Amino acid sequence: MQKLFNKILVPVNFNRNTDLALDKAIQLANHFDCDIHLIHVQTPAATFPFLYNGFFSGSFITKSNEKCISLLKELEERCKGKLQDGLLITSAIVQGNWQSVLKQTIIAEHIDLVIIPKNRRKFGSALIQQIDLNRLSQQTQCPVLTVTRSFNVNHLQNIVVPINDSLPVRKLTIATYLCREAHGSIHLMGSGGNSYGGREKRRYLIRAYQMLSDYGHIKIHCSLPENYDNPASTLAYARNVKADLIVVNTGKESLLKGWWNKLRGKYLYKESDIPVLIIAPQQDQVQLTLN
Repeated sequence: MQKLFNKILVPVNFNRNTDLALDKAIQLANHFDCDIHLIHVQTPAATFPFLYNGFFSGSFITKSNEKCISLLKELEERCKGKLQDGLLITSAIVQGNWQSVLKQTIIAEHIDLVIIPKNRRKFGSALIQQIDLNRLSQQTQCPVLTVTRSFNVNHLQNIVVPINDSLPVRKLTIATYLCREAHGSIHLMGSGGNSYGGREKRRYLIRAYQMLSDYGHIKIHCSLPENYDNPASTLAYARNVKADLIVVNTGKESLLKGWWNKLRGKYLYKESDIPVLIIAPQQDQVQLTLN
């Protein structure tokens, strides 16, 4: 199978989640032979801790930049000793806001995967609270992975992949890539309803099963829960099968149902205690027509 990951982006905020993100990025880089790019974004709030009004001197800004550069270089040196020979690590500090800078960096640096730490506690400084990962993946077509302390790329024994109203070729390809590396199982989750839409979704589930079967040497489980129609059901199912990873498309597979959840930006990756891989679907994602 074609190599899918070549360069990993790790945003660092110099908080308690930084070590978590770096440890998992190094693990992934060594496993898939990837280079790592670290980035720290200095926002106006970070540069000017009180008021962003232009009254602070340039010496204050320079001192802040120098401190961040020093911290970032320390992280870079620490990681070099843990990476396999031949793998590279680079770093950068950019002024701006996290969302736009990450988008530009992913495109400019040809990033294949972004790592975001997921802590059980919801800290205001946590990057997962500051960045719309769903939109970031949509805009860049780059997969975004949230990692917990239990994440281990070598032990992805149960990967849950929901199947809805299309054949998600890209999502299935990446899930298979991860599954084969870890010798795990893929759990395809479809809809068990008896409506026309439910029958159509089951047909996509069958096609997904056939597609994965063609790869060979993959354990595949199919499930048709009666009430599956939203990300909350995906999370409940994943917990039930003790999943190590959930792989979802951007859009409705990621956003919890209800106008209030949409208003508050309640995405699956924020609610899940299981790592989530967010993948933007291909524009030519396969649509089937019932006979």
